[in-house]
Amino acid sequence: MLSLRVLTDTAMQLSIIIPVYNVEQHLVRCIQSVLAQGLTNYEVILVDDGSTDQSGALCDALQSEHSCIRTIHQANGGLSAARNTGIEQAKGAYITFVDSDDELCPNTLKGNLEYLIAHPSIDMLEYPVEVHADSAQAYLLSFPDETQQADIFADWIRREGYLHCYAWNKIYRSSLWSQTRFPQGAYYEDTAVMPAIIQQCHSIHYSGHGCYRYIMHAGTITTSYRYDKQRQLFENNHRLYKEIKDNKMLQLEAMRLWICCLNLLVDMGRCTDVDTADYQRTIEEADAYHPSYRELIKAAPAMATRIKLLPLPLIGLKAYCHAYTTLTQPLHP
Repeated sequence: MLSLRVLTDTAMQLSIIIPVYNVEQHLVRCIQSVLAQGLTNYEVILVDDGSTDQSGALCDALQSEHSCIRTIHQANGGLSAARNTGIEQAKGAYITFVDSDDELCPNTLKGNLEYLIAHPSIDMLEYPVEVHADSAQAYLLSFPDETQQADIFADWIRREGYLHCYAWNKIYRSSLWSQTRFPQGAYYEDTAVMPAIIQQCHSIHYSGHGCYRYIMHAGTITTSYRYDKQRQLFENNHRLYKEIKDNKMLQLEAMRLWICCLNLLVDMGRCTDVDTADYQRTIEEADAYHPSYRELIKAAPAMATRIKLLPLPLIGLKAYCHAYTTLTQPLHP
């Protein structure tokens, strides 16, 4: 069992880890939203990951103005490396992440942290997100207030938590990260690490309080469709599918995850920079774990809204992917 840390009035309650890289236009707004959370006994760790604009200087200026802010400068290593540095330097009983071009609605962290402190058995709390904020595609991902204390990983799969594996919009007991780090040099690192975090949890609270504003900016990972990025996202989800596919208690959920993987696989083929040889090998490897046609047909009524084009890949995975990529628009970087 994870040890429970009893917080005193003077204990560092929360470490807010913010990776920073070439975000001089957004950083101050982000930090202002963090400082407006109404928190006490907290720290903000700014990890300047080798910025080449004025972001590093802004971090230093913010540190000089606010005693709660610590700045760490390091050579560029990517988002995972910056987050890992923050984890290693964090002093709080709880950890949360904020991306430096996003923002928090007022008192989001305060209310949710107070709930965690009042319920010390909870290991992780997830709260609402305005996804693609400030764009025509914006929508709210929200949760009814609920605490899950049994079958945590299976429940997370049933809730399709893999569809919102964001590292931010969650507050974690810091010990969850004692042996876990983000994979460096990888895309969609959140989807790689979150299943491991979930499997350590004994209790998760889904909160309806507050909101993280995930703001879309040109050039971010989710606004571009490079083949190598899409391949990484597929691999992360397909690894999770292989982990649960033989669990008899999660058969329908496994079919849902397979459809998610299938949609990601065919999107790989739509990328204009597709590596054709690698794509064919990936299809062949995925085909080795293809659900049986009987299982697919049985699950079809529940899966109908999840498939983008064809009802089911009964024509074979290679033919299905070829038909999909031929009949749909390409995805550009």
